[in-house]
Amino acid sequence: MLTKIATGTKAPDGEGLSVVGAYPQSTAFFWSTADGRYCIAIYDPSHHTVQCHESTKPFSRTPKLIRLYETDFGSPGGYVLLVAADRETIRTVTCGGAPVEFREIRVNGKADTQRTVYALKFEGWTAGVLKVRVARGDSVHATDLALATSDDEVPPDSDWHSCGAS
Repeated sequence: MLTKIATGTKAPDGEGLSVVGAYPQSTAFFWSTADGRYCIAIYDPSHHTVQCHESTKPFSRTPKLIRLYETDFGSPGGYVLLVAADRETIRTVTCGGAPVEFREIRVNGKADTQRTVYALKFEGWTAGVLKVRVARGDSVHATDLALATSDDEVPPDSDWHSCGAS
């Protein structure tokens, strides 16, 4: 499978592939390339897609959350947001007051240049702003993280889930 989705300039660095999620029709993977790009692939035995972005978003000068990828993997429960946390650790995530499932995918860098990548999982298309609590050093801070689609962009009769506005 690796030879189908991650070869040549898209080959993973020494950390290999990380599983973002396994769904009935597909499996999603994340990795970094040797030249520092982030890649995501959606794979099933008959089809696959790969996206690699030139030069990852630069490491921030201050702790912050950076939205990397937000996509539907074509399966129920397959709506995922990949987030990079520069110099901080996600403690909790909520959407409209309800907890959001998240897990660490990988850690890049060391100490003062550490970036942790997390996968946040949703039951379907989701809009609005997430409330996130992060640990920075010895303290915990609250921050907002806007999803790609705002609440006011979603038609009232749609089946999208709303987290609310900031």
